[in-house]
Amino acid sequence: MLTALALGLTATGWWCTGRYASRLHRELRTDPLTGLGNRLALREAFQRDGAGNGRCVAVLLLDLDGFKELNDTHGHRFGDQVLREVARRMRESRRPGRLAVRLSGDEFACWLGTLPDTPSHWQRVEELQHALAERLAEPMLIEGTTVRVSASIGAAITAGPADTLEGVLEQADRAMYRDKRGRGRSDRLRHGRRTSGHTRAGRTAE
Repeated sequence: MLTALALGLTATGWWCTGRYASRLHRELRTDPLTGLGNRLALREAFQRDGAGNGRCVAVLLLDLDGFKELNDTHGHRFGDQVLREVARRMRESRRPGRLAVRLSGDEFACWLGTLPDTPSHWQRVEELQHALAERLAEPMLIEGTTVRVSASIGAAITAGPADTLEGVLEQADRAMYRDKRGRGRSDRLRHGRRTSGHTRAGRTAE
């Protein structure tokens, strides 16, 4: 009887320990404000999704135009709700195998994983950029106030294993700032490079 009880208690302890470990694993990879993945989750996705054999990896990097001014005007609580709404829309736009991430502040990323390294799939990445920008530019109702938030988005498409995550994000960051300046279509589509940026969508928060 005592042995059975001891075994039961041990099994319960293992189950509780396993649940705690699973929760801790998830929390360490989750942004607490938005519920999206964090930088650690993105790093692990990059390490997991190797390229090669005619495949590449792709990531979208975005930040919100005019977010500081919105925060200054309406307050940080209002700004946090905008970030949560952005996160919700990114989750809605995500497909299986993709990871939506908040990197810091109003900077986000969407990990697209591996795809065939062909012009038609580079074009598909650009289409995803446009679709995400248009979704984020739709009006938001926050605390009874309607605002519009535009996002500048850049993409990096890379062969993967020879590059670091920092290098891939740096490519996407350069493309994102080209987008802020309104330089338009993908450099990769024009010149065969592995970075792209798209036309700015939406308006600064009103």
